[in-house]
Amino acid sequence: MVKAQSPRVESDPRFTRSRRAIADALAEYMQETETCPSVSALSEAAGIHRATFYNHFDSVEEAAVFVIADDFRAFHDENINERRLGADPATVALATLNAMLASLRQRKGLFFLASTWRSSSGLMGIGDLLLDRLRALRRDLGVDDEESGVNNAVEDVFAASGVLGVFSAAVGGNTDCDPDDIGVRLLALLPEWMRLPATETTD
Repeated sequence: MVKAQSPRVESDPRFTRSRRAIADALAEYMQETETCPSVSALSEAAGIHRATFYNHFDSVEEAAVFVIADDFRAFHDENINERRLGADPATVALATLNAMLASLRQRKGLFFLASTWRSSSGLMGIGDLLLDRLRALRRDLGVDDEESGVNNAVEDVFAASGVLGVFSAAVGGNTDCDPDDIGVRLLALLPEWMRLPATETTD
C-alpha cells in the first residue's frame, strides 16, 4: 500500500488538504492529457511545493495508486453497508465488481500508471490494492482462519492477481466476452465466501 504516515501527521488538516490536492490534480491531469505529469508539473497543478509532494508520495505512480485506492475504499464501504442492510451478498459483490471496473475504465490512464508501481507486497500497484480490499472484506465479513482454512494468504494473493488480470484485459479492451458479462464471469471464479452471507459481521 501507499506509504503510511503517523496518525498525528495524517490527522493534520494541512496534510489532508495537500494530499487531496495532489490526488485531485493528478486525476484531472490524467483525464485531460492521458500522459503522466512530472512531479514538478503535478506539484504546480496542485498548488504545492515539490518538496511537499515527497512528504506524501515517493512517485507520481504511487500517487495514482492512492487515487484509485480512494475509489476502492468507497466501493468497499458501500458493499459492507449493503450487506449489513440485508442485501443479497452475490448481488452486492457483482455490483461492487462492476463499479470498480467502470471506475477503472473511466480512469484508464490513471489505471495503467498505477499498475506500474511495485509495492512492498510484491504485487504491482492495483494488485496490491485488490489484496488490501480482500483482506478488509475478510475482516469486515468476519471470515476468519477457522472458517476459511489455513491458506487465506495464498487464496487472497491468487484472487487479487486474477481480478487484476481480468481488470487489465477489460480496461485494455482485450476480452472477447460482452463487457456486461465480465463481472458475472469474474464473480463465479472468486472464492465462495465472497458470495455467501456471513453469519455475523463486525462493526
